[in-house]
Amino acid sequence: MYFYLFLLTGVLVCISFLYKLQILQSEQKATLFSKIDVKVFINSSGYEFIKFLCELKKKSKEPDYYLERVAMSEESMNKLICDYNFEEKKRLQLAAFLVQKPYVMLFDEPVDYCSQEFIDTFIDVLEEEKDRHIIIVTTALLDIATHVADDILVLSNGEINEVTKEMLEITEIKHAILDILGEEENDIL
Repeated sequence: MYFYLFLLTGVLVCISFLYKLQILQSEQKATLFSKIDVKVFINSSGYEFIKFLCELKKKSKEPDYYLERVAMSEESMNKLICDYNFEEKKRLQLAAFLVQKPYVMLFDEPVDYCSQEFIDTFIDVLEEEKDRHIIIVTTALLDIATHVADDILVLSNGEINEVTKEMLEITEIKHAILDILGEEENDIL
């Protein structure tokens, strides 16, 4: 049950290996990777899209459950997907992952250009789901990564080094990592 964090020249990758071998070997069938082209549902509401996914997944809960978990407003739920703003699309994507329950959840820069409210919701959902999924998150925000990662691995110049949260309290190490990320001027920790 670990999160791993790789710092790759400006990109952090959190990998959460959360499924135990016995869970993976169980008779449960799961989607290892699932991508639904939302363009097909462009003239549907977010609620209709999540309802469609729930109907495909036999043991899912009601659509409201998933949309409420990602703090989707009632107005957004009933609005057409084509009218969604960037953050509403991210909430819908997160709700779709919750319905589909894939073993691996992959998020690329999930909190960029989002409000603090969305970031808090996203982190809360990851914390709730981390025991049931492998979670991969790429982000250039070290503070977000330190909130969700159990272990931090830094890849620099072809070498992987473990960095503990205690090590991040050392100013020189913190600044070196922020320099790798291009955030040296930004004291975010």
